[in-house]
Amino acid sequence: MPQIVSGIWGKVRTDDILDRAVTRAKLEYPTEDVTFAYLGILGKVQSDEGTAYRYHMLTLDSFTDKAVKGYVNLSTYYVFFVRYSDSDNFYELVNRTGASTADFCIEKVVGGTSTTLATESVDLSSTTYLEMFSVSGSTLKAFRSDMTTPKLTATDTDLTSGYVGFTLAYSNNDSNGNPALHELKAPATQLPKPLAIIECEITGKGTEEDPIRPQLPQDLRDPKELGLNLNKPQINLKSVTWGAIDYKGGNTMIIAIYKHGADYLDPKRFEDVLAIAKNKWKVPSNVQEAEQLHKELRKVNPDMIAGKHTVAYHLLGDENIEPCSVADFYHGNMIEDNKIKGVPEWELRRTLLRWKDRLERARINAELKDNHLKKLNECLKK
Repeated sequence: MPQIVSGIWGKVRTDDILDRAVTRAKLEYPTEDVTFAYLGILGKVQSDEGTAYRYHMLTLDSFTDKAVKGYVNLSTYYVFFVRYSDSDNFYELVNRTGASTADFCIEKVVGGTSTTLATESVDLSSTTYLEMFSVSGSTLKAFRSDMTTPKLTATDTDLTSGYVGFTLAYSNNDSNGNPALHELKAPATQLPKPLAIIECEITGKGTEEDPIRPQLPQDLRDPKELGLNLNKPQINLKSVTWGAIDYKGGNTMIIAIYKHGADYLDPKRFEDVLAIAKNKWKVPSNVQEAEQLHKELRKVNPDMIAGKHTVAYHLLGDENIEPCSVADFYHGNMIEDNKIKGVPEWELRRTLLRWKDRLERARINAELKDNHLKKLNECLKK
């Protein structure tokens, strides 16, 4: 039975003293701009079994908003992870050099079902790239070579916290997975603005080999016939770069289309994509237009959880909107629901304070700022 005793905190219950004890799990440590080798020295990494001859190096603690950055040799299969809970639930950045002009992609696995959330219309060579995979709130971003502007972005609300990490090979002849060359980072901010927003049919069985994805136009060609020195059997001249907006199942997916891609692609590919759209919407130019578009998207996808400012951030690309998007994420998952699991209390508080500072410095109207500061302050008091 708990008893009342006198101590350095005055008269307290004995079970409160035990709760306030400083344990190893409660000790703070650096969680940004540190290598996985350093985290390993601190005993803050773990492994999880992956595919044959590989396993995953992951953080010991769960996080909400983080990025993983490192050098990737595409001669072998390689993956970055954020919000990894187990082998059936995670977000991943994948390089698929065997794909047809869709080699760089973001995928999610939820309940064992694989869904592609974004792909870049590019054919990558088997060389080494600097890459980064970032998540903040409900926004995923994938970088390659350029660490300022992501090649891919997607909105998804299925996973709220989890481990961060990457694949690690057992064999010594695989150059991927060096913990000293991989870093745990703060999430990145800037986003590209899309060219179009459409709804289209999906395809795929939800397996790793055949993930759920939008059914987009194809014009498959042998690259050698086009005079291209690419080590793959086919390329897709109709490929476009795209990112999903909170796909929640069903027969269609709402996606944002982006202009960038390989320079040898068909210049009419965007017209072909728009032609197969079930619905298409004008890209917003300000927050008010984005808020109105969010209402229209909710009519098509009533199960959408992403809030209007998360969609605004995705489609406007304005880093000043990101703290509002993130404030909505934390308020929804901490106050309205209790979905953030396993994140150390000190880390969660540190993350919330960072977003509060970002929000206070954001160049947005006072009412919008005050409303979202209230949300973050409410989370800080929980």
